[in-house]
Amino acid sequence: MAEEDDPLDALLETEKLVIKQEVSLLEVAAQTAANALDLDALGNLGETANRYDIFTDNGGLQFKVVETSEACGCTGCCPTGRICCNPNHALQLHVFAPEHSPKDAIMFVDRPCKCGQCCSCCSICQQEMRVYRGADDGPPGGDGDAESLIAYIHQPFMGGGFSPKLEVMEREDSEDIMFNVQSQAFCCIAGICCDHTFNVTDSEGEYMGKIVKESPENLGELAKELGTDADRFTLYVKSELDKEKKAAMLASLHLIDYMFFENEGAVNADLTPLANGSCPEISFKCCDCYCCGCVCPCSCTCGGDDGDNDEDEPAEEAPEEEPVEEAEEEEPEEEEPEEE
Repeated sequence: MAEEDDPLDALLETEKLVIKQEVSLLEVAAQTAANALDLDALGNLGETANRYDIFTDNGGLQFKVVETSEACGCTGCCPTGRICCNPNHALQLHVFAPEHSPKDAIMFVDRPCKCGQCCSCCSICQQEMRVYRGADDGPPGGDGDAESLIAYIHQPFMGGGFSPKLEVMEREDSEDIMFNVQSQAFCCIAGICCDHTFNVTDSEGEYMGKIVKESPENLGELAKELGTDADRFTLYVKSELDKEKKAAMLASLHLIDYMFFENEGAVNADLTPLANGSCPEISFKCCDCYCCGCVCPCSCTCGGDDGDNDEDEPAEEAPEEEPVEEAEEEEPEEEEPEEE
């Protein structure tokens, strides 16, 4: 492909990209039913592949991103599909121009299934992603894709401690780091009350850009954030950076979305207590606590059956005690007459 025809040239002069995840009505319906019936597994059955729209800094639609993954995939005897392993399932993301199809992608990324939300002390728990130029013509990571590999994204040992971190290199076996992506937050991440910023710096600590998970700006965005997993990100990059580095930053943004912001909404409503005449139970996720790769959600709950109904039930009557027969009084023994 000639250099002037490389679709990645669209990233050369850009300094800002806005990424918006599309809302899946099937996911909304499945999660609503799961909340009403208090069946979390039902929500997973409606999990669909993600889709994103990417806009340039002038507001024009520049790229579309489509996820391809299996609903019930397996590798050997280990499940890797969306229903069982979301959001840590195996997937591919295809980035293409809006007038084209995924078969004409300008780049694609491949992420294997991992054990997420646990301590990143071994390879099975460390998130990773490979970024390739062009369309996916074969098994990702194979010999035929070695020349088209743009970057390798890897979660380091212990995941950056109390601040989430990703390392980006040109090759998996390379010791030279292209850039680091690290959160500004300490211990606390996710939640919808504020923006979440991830700084992008080179190996010497120089600023290259940042990834921002945007907080809702109006009531419409707030409702979408509470009821769905559709998020909005902004990618800021230095205009003079290579297009391959900008593509790797874009892939890092999507990996961050799956690691921390891909959930079934910040609010869950359990309506089953209504059948007992109680208030529904509302659960709101405030944030996630992060430590060495472990992610522990912090939420608050109100309403629901608090056990007061037990007071309305009639108390069991105590069994009547059988009357105790009084023992017959013993007749006093006759006293012997005293001898005179």
